[in-house]
Amino acid sequence: MTTAEVLMRRARPEDALRIAALARWVWLDRYAIDGVNGDVADYLRREFDEQALRQALDLGRHWLVERGDTLLAWAQLDDASPCPVDVGGPAVELKRLYVSPRSQGQGLGARVLRQCRQEWPEQPLWLSAWVGNEDALRFYRREGAAYWGETWFELGGEQHRNEVLGWPALERLE
Repeated sequence: MTTAEVLMRRARPEDALRIAALARWVWLDRYAIDGVNGDVADYLRREFDEQALRQALDLGRHWLVERGDTLLAWAQLDDASPCPVDVGGPAVELKRLYVSPRSQGQGLGARVLRQCRQEWPEQPLWLSAWVGNEDALRFYRREGAAYWGETWFELGGEQHRNEVLGWPALERLE
């Protein structure tokens, strides 16, 4: 293992290939419990398409954690996605926070989550997480997320219950 320092930075378009690979790896590890069928393969191709990611990375709403040239974690924010529960105003979605399976438990997720919360400090931050992903739910609750409600994710005609978790807007330091 290399002894290079772990760094966090904004993602750039040239990071798209590594992000797509990491995203597929983490998604399969957490959600493809019974294997990979056509619906799962199609979802991964569509959601983690390198070219689409490359274009999205130009918007600057993505953060990376890496050691040397090795991608360890990725987070994606979306300030245009409406929260599925009423939070009394606009909120920012933590669309994805993926940490490579072998890098979990090292504080990387907490580090990038703190950065994401600081992006729009005047707005609440929310996410949805599948109820079967107990590790993720436990992590977010440990980081102070509160239960805000539920929503449903559809894949291949099947509905999957997700919890909506969130944090209030950060108080501005005067």
